[in-house]
Amino acid sequence: MNDLRYSPWTRRLHWLIFILVAFSLILIYAHGWSPKGSSIRALFKWTHIQFGIVILLVMLPRMIVRWRGGRPPIVPPLPSWQEWLAHLMQFVLYVLLFAVPLLGIANRMWSLDAWNFLGIPLPHVALPDKVFSHKLEDIHGTLGNVLMYLAGAHAVIALTHHFVLRDSTLRSMLPFWRSIRA
Repeated sequence: MNDLRYSPWTRRLHWLIFILVAFSLILIYAHGWSPKGSSIRALFKWTHIQFGIVILLVMLPRMIVRWRGGRPPIVPPLPSWQEWLAHLMQFVLYVLLFAVPLLGIANRMWSLDAWNFLGIPLPHVALPDKVFSHKLEDIHGTLGNVLMYLAGAHAVIALTHHFVLRDSTLRSMLPFWRSIRA
């Protein structure tokens, strides 16, 4: 790791998660805007589920790489209250990036509908429960919205660090930035 940048794999996985979450969000909105009962609506939902499972699968190596790769210092250093808030935001985002897909998977497991991952049939619980499945779907959707708003705030804050505070926060995570000057 460059002393002022995250490791290449940390940066790659960070931006891959960003892309997967963005597409997952676009897909579920497209699903909602599609005519009920249409094949395009079903395709959007199926694809949303595929992206959710991939997010969960990518989060596992993302966490390992992130914890093993260390954290570069921010230049100039942040006040301690901002550092604490950044750690809290990162923790909440990580929890949501696991919880939202897991709730989506639980929803599918308790539903009566067939589901799969890339064509491989996935299981249901022994006694599916439509009411419980809908409750899980509601929680999944609510936490998905919270994730979307926090991710948006995360992006705005990163841009504020770059353009207003002029520190190294954003540059340390950008995949294409060649050098960082203190």
